[in-house]
Amino acid sequence: MTKQMVGIEITSQCVRMAIFAKTKEQPYKFTTLERAIDTSDSDIGQLIVEMLGARPGFADRLCCTLPNMDGFVRQLNFPFTDQRKIDAAVRIELAAKLPVDISQHIIATSPPVALEQGVMITAATATQHSIATALRPYDEEQLPLHILGLSPYTEACGLHSLFSDGFLVQIHEQQLIISLLQNSKVTNFALHNLANTDEDGIIDDTIANIINTKTALLCRSARLEQQPLCLIGNKVTADLKVALKQHDLVLFELPLRDKDNKEIDPAFLPICARALAADQTTLNFRRGPFTLKSEWTALKKHLYTGGALLLFALLLLGGTAIHTYQHKSKIAEDYRHQITQVFRQTLPDSKVIVDIPLQLKAALQQLKQTGQLVGLDKSTSALAVLLEVSTHTPKNLKVDIQKFNYEPQALTLYGVTNSFDSVNQLAGELRKTPIFSEVRIADAKMGLDGKNVTFRLQLAIGQQGGQQ
Repeated sequence: MTKQMVGIEITSQCVRMAIFAKTKEQPYKFTTLERAIDTSDSDIGQLIVEMLGARPGFADRLCCTLPNMDGFVRQLNFPFTDQRKIDAAVRIELAAKLPVDISQHIIATSPPVALEQGVMITAATATQHSIATALRPYDEEQLPLHILGLSPYTEACGLHSLFSDGFLVQIHEQQLIISLLQNSKVTNFALHNLANTDEDGIIDDTIANIINTKTALLCRSARLEQQPLCLIGNKVTADLKVALKQHDLVLFELPLRDKDNKEIDPAFLPICARALAADQTTLNFRRGPFTLKSEWTALKKHLYTGGALLLFALLLLGGTAIHTYQHKSKIAEDYRHQITQVFRQTLPDSKVIVDIPLQLKAALQQLKQTGQLVGLDKSTSALAVLLEVSTHTPKNLKVDIQKFNYEPQALTLYGVTNSFDSVNQLAGELRKTPIFSEVRIADAKMGLDGKNVTFRLQLAIGQQGGQQ
């Protein structure tokens, strides 16, 4: 579903609208509409629905600004950054600084700007009467107006990625707003009433002189050189641009196009900026008693539906988990019963059952050790080695084995025979057995009587066998 952002302007003569279908592609392309208001009794809300073509979807965002400013704007500094503390302190700070009672005013604040110590915010007030009047066409038709902003802050927010430094000049039928933007923030602005401006051919020159004078004052106040001008509004004409250029002022053209890739009429540029601000965080008087209830109702319906689905999913997952646990527990109990039976059949003399697998493993290990000692496992046990020595001792030799020193990987034989040849013959026969990987005559000595030879053989036990 395409998300639409809609900027709306309602004047005494017409309704202007800019619709932007939000995509990742740039430059931005708008659909612009204008409908005349025939009588003062016209149903403006119904007219807006007709211009939209259908009622706004849940993802769509609508934005307009207060037509008349009957409040105050101030920049405030706070030494803390917590948003709740800022919201609580703003009304107290404004009540102390403003010359009127603001108990019946709604306060809107901009996102805080970080300073070296604390933050700075822009706070604006408007009477509840003016806000209710501006919202009436939307509330009567139950149209979800998401942002009720304030010029020039709403337009500057919408154009922050297109025009960030310079003068944003809004020229309407009876009002001129000149805003100095620095880093996309409105740092200062000036208002001028055009109701008494001459209606003859020199009106453009008159407005050009006013703009030249006020921009020079704002630059001097901010200690800046002359900045470029971005002109928007229905009173922007080609003659006015020529007159401004004669004052050596630089004009900036916004890179905005309509759906046919044509330049947008300057009269629609303010509502294009509002459309771009529709999903931004900016000054918004839809607060307190004027919070958008219709959207909240739709949101609650979606939340209830989502919550019910989530609860059902959790119950289903919980039931499945319990069933799986019970099934696996039954299988585990069956295995436990079977292994207990095997244990009792295998080790009937064992009276204590602690850890059946561990006990069976210990009994098997003990059985293996016993088998190795008696040579049942065809290994190099002491009995197996002794058997190999006895088998490979020649029958014709007179040999007396006096000491048999056995280790898992070595064997030492101490004995007595009648000659050195007998020692060599015994060693040669033992080398033929596969159980010994090496047979070495470590010592051989003739006795004092000259008849007997004492010898010592060292045999390496392995599986290579027969090494000479």
